[in-house]
Amino acid sequence: MSVAKLITRFIDRFYVKPLGALMPLQTFRYIACGGINWVVTTLCFWAAFNFLLAKQNLDLGFMIVASHTAALGVAWPVSIVLGFWMQKNISFKSSPLRGGTQLLRYFLSNVVAAIIAWGLEKLLVERCHIFPTVAFTLIYLTTALLGFAANKHFTFRGAEKE
Repeated sequence: MSVAKLITRFIDRFYVKPLGALMPLQTFRYIACGGINWVVTTLCFWAAFNFLLAKQNLDLGFMIVASHTAALGVAWPVSIVLGFWMQKNISFKSSPLRGGTQLLRYFLSNVVAAIIAWGLEKLLVERCHIFPTVAFTLIYLTTALLGFAANKHFTFRGAEKE
């Protein structure tokens, strides 16, 4: 049995009757995959911010990158790879689009999300003085809502509801 099928079976065990009336299985799987991705990505952000960067700005020689921005740069690729794999193989597995098309569309929607995340990160951390890991969580939730719409109607368009 594949890893995707094992994860799908695990997630589906929590899809109980009251949830079925509130949302379709595909939406539940998307939320569950997003939750898993959020935990992994947040741990990557936290580890990069606190240990890899030791809360210090990153000096690239030609520019200084704020530690919270650099940590976002470390966490983002992890989120893209894990998120695409889970959405393609668990949430939207019946999409008729080819894998390469899905990957390109997923990457493009994530570039837009990254620009939004960067702007929100600057606002929340530098202007509102919210702790970076808390700001990251708020940003992740915001971009997850936008991401669901992008994934459902653009990246994996045509996937049947299960």
